[in-house]
Amino acid sequence: MRLLMVSNMWPRAARPAFGSFVRSQVESVRSLGVEVEVAVIPGERSATAYLTHIPVIRKAVRHMRPDLVHAHYGLSGWTSSWQSAPLVISFCGDDLLGTIGASGRPSLKSRLAVRMSRAAARRAQGIICKSANLVAGLPRAADRERAHVIPNGVDLQRFAPGDQSAARERLGLPPDVPIVLFPHDARARLQKRFALAEAAMALVTAELPDAQLLMPNGVPHGEMPDYYRASDALLLTSHSEGSPNVVKEAIACAVPVVSVDVGDVRWWVEQVEGCRITNDDPPSLASALLEVLRTRPQIDPAPVLTALDQTATARRLVDVYESVLGGAA
Repeated sequence: MRLLMVSNMWPRAARPAFGSFVRSQVESVRSLGVEVEVAVIPGERSATAYLTHIPVIRKAVRHMRPDLVHAHYGLSGWTSSWQSAPLVISFCGDDLLGTIGASGRPSLKSRLAVRMSRAAARRAQGIICKSANLVAGLPRAADRERAHVIPNGVDLQRFAPGDQSAARERLGLPPDVPIVLFPHDARARLQKRFALAEAAMALVTAELPDAQLLMPNGVPHGEMPDYYRASDALLLTSHSEGSPNVVKEAIACAVPVVSVDVGDVRWWVEQVEGCRITNDDPPSLASALLEVLRTRPQIDPAPVLTALDQTATARRLVDVYESVLGGAA
């Protein structure tokens, strides 16, 4: 099978972790014998890239002659919907849910992006949503009925439990202070609600003055396991999510998760003792964090390892590809 993967997210020098889950998915699909080429749309540089790359993707399809195109993110799917090969689109989160602006509501730009994503879904032969709540963002019943819910998998060889002291020594972190991980470029994205995380941590430090919030922005994805292992908890305060990779990676590394009820986080957290779902207010988050930091629960990822495994995810993707190609035959 020959596959053209199109994405607006891909690691590069300035943003080494950006789209790392897409690259991991490409590698896992390749490991199953699928021939994959990648086309990247630089949408973060200019929104017009989604329009100007229509001929770029068409040319790539003519050159490669893939059996199928798989686009990551709704706008990449919209750009890819103007070529002739069968199309599968993976919807990731705010492409269907919208991106919160300074007003606290989805911005005009975001609302337009959602419309384009939904239009792309209607034209695609296959639809993948990272979580069940994203399926509800598809207005047409026919699109919801044919959507496959397939969360991103995790490289369990890389993301696995490890020695906290050794991880802290490698990262130059203090050996015996409580550390809460907040692995987002949060100051630039209202969606992640960094202000809520700060407010919760202010209450935590009132009780545990040496507690620290660790924000490893710009760290290559391959270096992230040490940041998880060095931490006593992961904090997630996002306004909206699909299936956040950081939650699954933390659990795979046996790190407790404290999160608001967003995306599919509840499903993962309820499988693993020691993790917490809370209300999205600073006192609730702080209370859950203090409990985790004081009791230091032992996290066993075993109940979700099969669901986390990126090889199993890749097999499910190939099943979708084959069903689309079978329907196109």
